[in-house]
Amino acid sequence: MNQTGAQPPAGTQAIRRALGVLRLLKDEGGELSLSAIARKLDLTTGTTYRVVGALSADGLVTHNPRTDSYHLGPGAILLGQAAQRVHGLHRALPVIEQVNADTGESVNLTIREGTESVVLLRAQSTLPLRFEQHPGARFPLYATASGKVILAHSPDAEAYLANLPEQLTAVTSHTLATRADLARELAETRERGYSIDDEENVDGVRCVGAGVLDDRGLARAAVVIQVPTVRLPKDRIPELGARAVAAAAEIAPFLPPGRLSAH
Repeated sequence: MNQTGAQPPAGTQAIRRALGVLRLLKDEGGELSLSAIARKLDLTTGTTYRVVGALSADGLVTHNPRTDSYHLGPGAILLGQAAQRVHGLHRALPVIEQVNADTGESVNLTIREGTESVVLLRAQSTLPLRFEQHPGARFPLYATASGKVILAHSPDAEAYLANLPEQLTAVTSHTLATRADLARELAETRERGYSIDDEENVDGVRCVGAGVLDDRGLARAAVVIQVPTVRLPKDRIPELGARAVAAAAEIAPFLPPGRLSAH
């Protein structure tokens, strides 16, 4: 029962379970057995069998008979492609790929979901030394270039800060230590036009991020260039910051009105 005392609509539980299976398979990025799905979602085997069976019938999930496991099916691919077109991501990807080609470094397009930064698109560096990542990866807003630049251009930045503890949880030894440090960093980000992650989320990786802004100056997404520290001395940061800003401005007209990011 929800807080109003009203019963949820009929079928809500089944929908939530189906979405849970799809999200799990997305996050795992591979195959899972029926028993593994049931265990991870805290469902009975019988319930899992029915949910997976329904998703399989619509092509959203596919069974691999050789491993007796399940993975996302062609129906999920078609849904994802349709969503990319609706949100303009099919037009944003070539821009991301061009920045990757120009710099040789990994480039992400990210959005905000609640208190996390989520990778939507990625062009991976082909250089031997690089940080592996994949679309769907999630990180705390306060420890990432993407999160900080989106926060710097978000209407609820003050509310977000107010809900943080004064001492921030360290992701690495370089993560900003306090809420006050983050507030200063957001102000500096707004002033310079791009954000900096100086090994705050991953040791040995520096990032610069630029907000994809709407006509009100609010961030719908962020373009992030991700570089091993040994290839990104601090005097090169402004160069890549300007490149990220230019790419974000190029992408902005492709995205629909409103923000992709969900607060």
